[in-house]
Amino acid sequence: MMLLLFVVVLLSILIAGCTSESLSGIYLVALSYASKAPELDGSESIAEASSTLADLAANHTSLEIRAGYLGMCLMVAGLTICSSSQETLEAFVRRTVSGDEVGDPLSLIYAAARFRSEVVFVALLFVSVAFAFFAILLLATFPGWHKEEDSEGSEREIKPFPSRAMLMVSLAIVVAASVLSLLSSFWQHLSSAAASTMTSVFSYGHVVGSIGPTAMALGWLSTFLLLTTTAGLLLMILSVRVLSALADN
Repeated sequence: MMLLLFVVVLLSILIAGCTSESLSGIYLVALSYASKAPELDGSESIAEASSTLADLAANHTSLEIRAGYLGMCLMVAGLTICSSSQETLEAFVRRTVSGDEVGDPLSLIYAAARFRSEVVFVALLFVSVAFAFFAILLLATFPGWHKEEDSEGSEREIKPFPSRAMLMVSLAIVVAASVLSLLSSFWQHLSSAAASTMTSVFSYGHVVGSIGPTAMALGWLSTFLLLTTTAGLLLMILSVRVLSALADN
């Protein structure tokens, strides 16, 4: 049951990433402008395209945009602001630019917002958290240790077996939560890595993309804990069957 409690906490933190400044370090993907011009080995058309983007991004401000499941965090001019609204973040950039700076010439905020709205899918995590919480409630109903008097009148501690039906229902729920968490973690890792890489490729190196290591760790750790819980419940069911068979004999 403690493992499931950890799962609920970890997934809740993952879902809430980038909804506040204190959670700005929990993000799926981060985009920022390259600090120096990239060196390209390619055709003349690639060089011309890269030069065009370099001209557009010449006066960009030093910013980084991070996207989470429910929000985005913008770091610019030493300040951090988190919001789910693209317009709010763009307005903040316009207020912080100085001199000839353009702010966000390649629309990194727009790209992060599109990634969050069209690529990220948080529903699986919500369902996984709900299943894990429901499994906790079921496990809490399992009988615990208590004292009973034996035939000789002495007290001893016993722990009755949970009902097989309750064990099977708990196992089914935890298996469902594990599968959903596994799918979500896999999709989260794959989509974040693909988005960061393709952004860098199509901007010819003028934009740097990276995936959030903390978010990846939270997702995969939650999946591991759920699979461990599944194995524990399966072992409990098999043990109950063996002990019941021995008691009948």
